[in-house]
This record gives sequence, C-alpha cells and structure tokens, in this order.
Amino acid sequence: MSVQSLRVVATLAATLFCLWAPALARTATYEEPRSMDEASRIALSRRGDNAGYLVELDRTLALVFDQPFGQIGGADSIAVFTLAPRVGDARAVVRFGVWNSGSPIVLRSRNVNAGGSVSFNNLFQIGCSLFGGCDFVSVTTDRARRGADGVVVDYVDVNGEVTEVAAPAPEPSQWTLMILAFAGVAWRLKAARKGFGTWDLGLGSYSRSLNGKA
Repeated sequence: MSVQSLRVVATLAATLFCLWAPALARTATYEEPRSMDEASRIALSRRGDNAGYLVELDRTLALVFDQPFGQIGGADSIAVFTLAPRVGDARAVVRFGVWNSGSPIVLRSRNVNAGGSVSFNNLFQIGCSLFGGCDFVSVTTDRARRGADGVVVDYVDVNGEVTEVAAPAPEPSQWTLMILAFAGVAWRLKAARKGFGTWDLGLGSYSRSLNGKA
C-alpha cells in the first residue's frame, strides 16, 4: 500500500471516529438564575459531595452547553441528579432541547422527585440532529411540600462526565460600559498628571485648574 493510500485510510478512520464517538459537552453556563454564588456553582460541578444548587418553588435552573451533542447517531445521553430534601418532599420538571438564543425548543420533558434522577438517552433519535445538536437543559421546581424548600440539583451528567458549570460571559452592553469606564479612568489619570483637571466622583462635579490656578 502506498503512502498516499495510507493517508487516505487514516483520514477516513479519523472522520468515522469523529462522527460516531459521543460528544464531550462537559461545560455549561447558567442562564437562569441571573446570578449564582461561587459555592453553589462549584457544588453543582461536583459529584458525590452531597451539595448542589437549590431550585426553589417556581424557580428555574437553566444550563446551556458550550458544545452541542446528539448531532450524530451514537449513544449520547444526559442525566440530572437531585438530592433528597431534609424535610418534606419536592418535585421538579426537567426539560431538554435547544437553547435557540433564549427561546428554548423543548424536545423532552419529564418529572423527577427530589432525591431521584432523570435521564434522556439516544439524543440523536429524539430529534437533536434536526437542530444541529441539543445544548439546553432546565430544572423547574413545581412542587414543595411539608417544609421542603425546593429541589436541590446535585449535578448534571453528560455521557458519564460531570458537567462543569461556569458563569455566563458579560453581555455586549456590559462590555461597552466596562470599556467606557476604563477609558474614563485612564483619561482622568492622564488629566491629573498634566494638571488639566480633577473629577469629584462622590459629587459628580468637575473643577478645572491650570498650573494650580483656578
């Protein structure tokens, strides 16, 4: 077999492996709630620590994965694990599908009692391939009784791997405000060094001087 033939075979083998190997979507950002403390985020990213994120009644935890899965035929699966409440009982609705820029397309929905788990298997077959892959899962607590605060999500598992939960990146408008703020600080420092003026941030007023003269 010639060197060129070997290269063709190797390329085909690599392509087939990429097509049939399950996706490793192990990182997700939370879109709901709007903010999450560091301790909860870390607990949600670990398995077996008996800690997680509390989804209170009528509240939602929504995660968007950085890498879609279920695009190609294979054994992709996603599972959500919850912790049993210390008192009472609670239930949540787990939805799975496509984030669609904030307008989720839900392909599957199942209930889970606090302390149990729910999984979605054969993601290719349930329709993920139609959208170029699925990337969204949410947990909404719809019942909390006898003193239960809600459903605590222990962790989310994709193809046997615990999902690492990260904070979302700032919106473009937030970046703009940050850049303007840094630019303002830089201008102020430059003006102060040249003696052109100073800003009183506390009062929001500006006093101008030149060479020490008012």
